[in-house]
Amino acid sequence: MSNQFFTFSSEADGFEGYQALYASGADVTATGAPFHARVEAHRFGRMNVFERALSGVEHRRDKTRVRRDGFDHFTLQYLRGGTFHGGALDAERRLSPGDIILFDLTRPQRTRLESARTVTVSLSRELVEAAAPEASRYHGQILPEAASGLLGDLMGSLARRAGATTPDNAANIARALTELLAGTLGQVRLDDEASGSVIADLRRRRAEAFIEARLNDPSLGVSAVARGAGLSRSALYRLFEPMGGVAQHILSRRLERLSAALRNPSETRSVTTLTFDHGFASESHCSRAFRGTFGLPPGRYRAEMRHTWAGGRSEPRSGESAASLMSMWSRALA
Repeated sequence: MSNQFFTFSSEADGFEGYQALYASGADVTATGAPFHARVEAHRFGRMNVFERALSGVEHRRDKTRVRRDGFDHFTLQYLRGGTFHGGALDAERRLSPGDIILFDLTRPQRTRLESARTVTVSLSRELVEAAAPEASRYHGQILPEAASGLLGDLMGSLARRAGATTPDNAANIARALTELLAGTLGQVRLDDEASGSVIADLRRRRAEAFIEARLNDPSLGVSAVARGAGLSRSALYRLFEPMGGVAQHILSRRLERLSAALRNPSETRSVTTLTFDHGFASESHCSRAFRGTFGLPPGRYRAEMRHTWAGGRSEPRSGESAASLMSMWSRALA
């Protein structure tokens, strides 16, 4: 069995229940068409799998939402049938059955679904970029069936067999998915807008690498990053504007590293020690920022995450909602 699973049906919880299910990662609105939703979800460590039947819904992640939730993973959405419009925000296109669309959750996006049947696989950035280092360039790009047929077949098979898939097998499947994705991206021609962003992506990656190497330094700031990356402050601001700015990116990465440490069962340092070891200048600032991103203060987050995964439970414990599980699963991909 998978580590955890849940199902959601709109017959039981209605549209408000569906909004709550996705509240941690998207603003969900009704399109005016008859609403219906059924979601079957499975969690396998660094990969989450969702088989969904949706109608009459729109999911939107604007810059404010991206900055607030701090999600850092990729999703692949495979359309089996129905109507699906999606892409980078204000650049959505219609998918055909068999198409797959790739999303980088650090960038704005929107999807609109009517009588759609989809398989969605969420993968950690680490897994995806180990096989496809330039995957973020393809954010919002549609991978047509002619190029992505094998990838779609594997996603569909994974959804069908998710209930009988073991965590060890899932790790191998995740690697196979990312390898197929890398091969597929090599066959997809970027549109002109995406091609024109290559240089900006490379410059931003250089700045991000500088930041990653110095995250534990509490004095790290805009001036130091600009000097280290060989960029002017104005150029640096432009590169990080979609991510909420340089300071927000530094804060988000520190929070993500801290959350990973708090989830690690072998990590024995206290919350206070971890706070300062991850570059925060004060425990109170860290606690406020952490609560704002993850919904819990660091100490309670550590306790909740370790309790949630203890014993390899396969379904939510009493009183634990699917919405809270969805949020934890997504944050665990960081």
